[in-house]
Amino acid sequence: MRRIIAVTIACILALVVTSFVLLYHFREKVDNALNITKSTEETQSEIPQTETNAPQTEPVTEAAAVQTETEETQTEDPALHMEDGVYTFLQGPVAWESKAHWSGIWCESELDGGLFSVFGCGLCDLAGIYSTLTPYECSPLDMYALARKVSDYSPGYDAGAIDWPYMVETLSKVGIGSKLRRKDRRYEAFQKAVAESLGAVILVSSDDDDTYWEDTPGHYVNIWHYNPETDQVFLGDSGNPGHNRQWIPLRYLYDAMASNSAWQYMVVTSYDEEKNTWKYSGIHEKWTRPPYYKAKPESRSLLLPPEE
Repeated sequence: MRRIIAVTIACILALVVTSFVLLYHFREKVDNALNITKSTEETQSEIPQTETNAPQTEPVTEAAAVQTETEETQTEDPALHMEDGVYTFLQGPVAWESKAHWSGIWCESELDGGLFSVFGCGLCDLAGIYSTLTPYECSPLDMYALARKVSDYSPGYDAGAIDWPYMVETLSKVGIGSKLRRKDRRYEAFQKAVAESLGAVILVSSDDDDTYWEDTPGHYVNIWHYNPETDQVFLGDSGNPGHNRQWIPLRYLYDAMASNSAWQYMVVTSYDEEKNTWKYSGIHEKWTRPPYYKAKPESRSLLLPPEE
């Protein structure tokens, strides 16, 4: 009897142990299955996230590319350069025949028995000064008409360019202040005068120095934007398309000032809108506009009859 009881207890213990072993292995498999499922879910959850972000990344990249392209276009746009706001008209027929920028029909015009290409350098400079410094604009022919109206300027058949006093008088009618000066004894004084001005007109002659101007007995040129770091200026030269709109050393102008003139240069000192009695705006003749040119708003001209 005792043996039967012992065998029974042993069987029960073996069954319990076996059950525990089987339960342990079953739980281990379940845990492994759960881990695999969890890992798979995490992996699958990462995949949609990447695919979801991809479309969001593309528009940002495209926008950035467009922005970069726009910035590069703007940087390369010549209209952003400060000198592109400066008007520098040309006067010669060769420039007009080749359709050089800033040339116009005035280059082959005959006025009062004289050729504009011969006497028009000062008028090109005055038109450039007016169009650059004021909210308005005009052509060299418009400036010629104004100078004839408000001063005693008359080129005639044998006469040359507009004289210094007539330039000052004409500019005063459009609210622009200017001052005539003789060549300074010291180059530093000339530097200071140019640096403190809005711009200047210089009378150059190859008789005094032919470093930059050759075969030029007398010629008005216009300068802008003096750079003290390089000691250079932006040049408007109506008589030479190759010189026009170039940065050159200021020293070239000082050395080439025409000594046989009563005055060597004129500095532009101010602009007063209230003193501008002209307010003419618009270049109506045929001319070759540069690509960065933007016309200014039209305004009434005192030289034109009132509109009906």
